[in-house]
Amino acid sequence: MEEIKRSISDELVESYMNYSMSVIIGRAIPDVCDGLKPVQRRILYSMKELALKNNGPTKKSARIVGEVMGKYHPHGDMAIYDALVRMAQNFTMRYPLVHGQGNFGSIDRDPAAASRYTEAKLSKIAEEMLEDIDENTVNMTMNFDNTLKEPVVLPSKLPQLLLNGASGIAVGMATSIPPHNLGEVVDLIVKFIENPQMSDDEVAASLKGPDFPTGGIIMDSKIINEIYKTGRGSVIVKSKVTIEENKKSRIVVTEIPYGVSKASLIEEIAEYAKNSKENFISDVRDESDREGLRIVIELSRNSDPNITLNRLLKHTSLESHFPVHMLVIDHGKPKLMNLKQIIKAFVDHRYEVVKRRSEFELDRFSKRAHIVEGLIKASRAIGTVVDIVKNAKDLNDAIEKLINILSVSKEQADAILDMKLQRLTTLEHKKLDEEYNDLIEKMSGLRKLLGSTDSVMEQIKKELLEMKEKYADPRRSEIVANTENINIEDLITDDDMIVTITRNGYISSTKLENYKMQGRGGKGNISMRTRDEDYVEHTFVTTKLSYTAFITNIGKAYFIKNYNILESDKGTKGKLILNYLNLSGFEKIRSVLSIGRELDQSKELWIATKKGRIKRLPLSEFSFKINGVYGVYAIKLDDGDEIVGTAITNADENNIIFLSTLKGIAVAFKGTLIRKMGRAAMGIIGIRLHEGDEVVSMITSTEKEAESVQLLTITEHGYGKLSKFSDYTIHGRGTHGIKNLRLTEKNGFVVSVAKVIESDEIIAVTANGKAIRFKVSDLRVLGRVSQGVRCVNVDENDKVVAFTTLKGNVS
Repeated sequence: MEEIKRSISDELVESYMNYSMSVIIGRAIPDVCDGLKPVQRRILYSMKELALKNNGPTKKSARIVGEVMGKYHPHGDMAIYDALVRMAQNFTMRYPLVHGQGNFGSIDRDPAAASRYTEAKLSKIAEEMLEDIDENTVNMTMNFDNTLKEPVVLPSKLPQLLLNGASGIAVGMATSIPPHNLGEVVDLIVKFIENPQMSDDEVAASLKGPDFPTGGIIMDSKIINEIYKTGRGSVIVKSKVTIEENKKSRIVVTEIPYGVSKASLIEEIAEYAKNSKENFISDVRDESDREGLRIVIELSRNSDPNITLNRLLKHTSLESHFPVHMLVIDHGKPKLMNLKQIIKAFVDHRYEVVKRRSEFELDRFSKRAHIVEGLIKASRAIGTVVDIVKNAKDLNDAIEKLINILSVSKEQADAILDMKLQRLTTLEHKKLDEEYNDLIEKMSGLRKLLGSTDSVMEQIKKELLEMKEKYADPRRSEIVANTENINIEDLITDDDMIVTITRNGYISSTKLENYKMQGRGGKGNISMRTRDEDYVEHTFVTTKLSYTAFITNIGKAYFIKNYNILESDKGTKGKLILNYLNLSGFEKIRSVLSIGRELDQSKELWIATKKGRIKRLPLSEFSFKINGVYGVYAIKLDDGDEIVGTAITNADENNIIFLSTLKGIAVAFKGTLIRKMGRAAMGIIGIRLHEGDEVVSMITSTEKEAESVQLLTITEHGYGKLSKFSDYTIHGRGTHGIKNLRLTEKNGFVVSVAKVIESDEIIAVTANGKAIRFKVSDLRVLGRVSQGVRCVNVDENDKVVAFTTLKGNVS
């Protein structure tokens, strides 16, 4: 044996390339002509050889698998059977190529029964793909052991590649082609045949889009257009759902994205609901039956079905992306094609098939006409024929004399000798004449067809339209315009809300309309049920579509949209704020601000701390974190210091800053005394505190506004004092301040101070979760250092912990 010296790297590269091309061409990637992978083609061809016609009986799948494996595809019975099963599944193939009998799996991805239990035969469309294969329409090649011939491609009257799509993973490349509607594809091909000069744009615009066997809603026709022009991209497919309103809302799914397992989808939804921080789904069940798919998602009592649906679309396979990569085998080589190239390749293939079929038929008709011509000659000189045969020495002598005497060919002489005596009747003479004339007419038509490219194209078009007439069906997948830019907020009513937060971090969102008006001095009713040793610390009015900023004790700022906060009935305990914000273990909400629907970066955030520091920074410092739930630091704090108040102002206004303390001291100074700072700054001294005192609130006001607004101070024992803002002299920053309230054992320490006008309403909340709503106009203006009047009749062992203003009777 001759020794071959070669680099191992060169050997590995060549061997791997040979292997990869074998997998690409011989297994995973479909041919552009018939749209089939080798195993699919071999299955269909073997079923034809077994005479498994659609109008005939089925045969055991194991028998078919054995035929394919033994003759054409020696790659394992399971690979063959899996391919057979997929071609029989109406949820996998838009137009199944195999008619299966028995358990061929389900959309839940239940496996098919073993091949010994199932039976199969060709579908009608598969028969159309195999028609004319015996008429030299396609090239044949030797099988794996050079004992049999198999087709390189099938004649395929229909563009199987587009109708049923394809998917496959080879070595270093993959294909993924979506299925389409037969009628729409045929119309496009006919249009292309009539105008072969169509541009890529025109071809792409002429096909609506994929049509999946499982239906669903396909989003964004513009993206589909680009995919058809480039051959690659991603199609967004959404489930078809309806929202049913009864005592409880429910989401009903009737169609799911292609390739998604129904059972797996139900598990996904259940798992997402289980792991979600909000209890918005109460049950998920499968109500599918023979009439169709039906998944029912029962919603919790307070869940918004539109918000829940959008969350499920985002986090589960209710919405999925179908990747498109139209890689095919073209003349033995892998090639990425766009829609126009695929259609042109199919038309070229059909042109070759029709031409070769016509040539085959012309040759067959010509041979038959030649024979019939000889039979006609013999029937007209039957006496001579009988004498020749009667006096001939043997068969060869008879053939030779017939050729010489009747001037016929050897083939004609053979046919004459094989002629039955019944051909001697007058009726048979007439039939031969009719057959001969018919053959001449057919040959004339075939010669005319073969002599004109346009005639061949017309024949292709005619056959395609016949296929459309026989097999076209309505579209299953709906195509809608792009809704990726439709905001979830468009589905939500911007209701006025009361948001309440407890000391232990429970948050509740309730519609403002649930709070009824009461008179000053009322006892109130339960606004939020609190746990033992917990009490309401913050309450504020906002709208469902607004941003809320949460400032914590350690100086971090968090921003979320209010519709993310689960709406609950008045009197419920709410949910832990940890469900919405990623707070650390020692972090507590100290201030909340309703920012509005959009972040106005021209505005400024003011921060006051318990130790009397003040800070001013632009909202633009938070522009990159507005959608986050992890928060960013807004201020650097000293040890033991905490945030007590925040406010948002317009940057171009002359603001007055008002700080009030626990022991009834207040200071007012101009905001221009505070320079703008970054998020990392500590701020500067706003008020110098007496021993044992601390800041409890901060108010901002413009100079013009300060002339007309009033200040409402409420104490822990339910006393309120209304005073004029103008009663407070403007001092410099960092002073000890002046008296704001006469502090007594009767009224208790100051809870907070708020800026109000006469038309405002107040909601005061107690530690035990009670709330009372009353009008500012119920209070009279008192002197700056008075102790106030009773606003809330506080129970024993209870105290006022927070209050908020409702601006201008918003209810």
